[in-house]
Amino acid sequence: MSLEFPHVSPMMWQKRQSIKKFKKQKPMFKQLMDMTAKCMKEHPELANDVQGAIQCEVIHPETMSKFTDYTFHTHPHGDIDYPSDKDIETTKTLNKEWLLIGLPTRNKVVAYNAKDGFKHKVAEF
Repeated sequence: MSLEFPHVSPMMWQKRQSIKKFKKQKPMFKQLMDMTAKCMKEHPELANDVQGAIQCEVIHPETMSKFTDYTFHTHPHGDIDYPSDKDIETTKTLNKEWLLIGLPTRNKVVAYNAKDGFKHKVAEF
């Protein structure tokens, strides 16, 4: 039990703290999503090409750092708000607890957690 919130498990409390931390980084995530949106605007031929649009994907530089517990990248089309098998594999290989996906067309970030194998969306902000 958490001393701050006795009705909340320590695991749930920790998840909430992580989500708060990610929300504070929204300006950085927004910059990266804007880069993706700009690339997509410059390449209208990618509008209906999900595979080709990967060239407009942006990866947060801290994703590769061993000092963070998350990966972050953008999904250029923004209508795919769940991780691909490759996203999950990469996040697991990097031994990260969180997988965050920026959706530039919606100006949203979605979060998935390792506890359930990155299968269910934990938060959207």
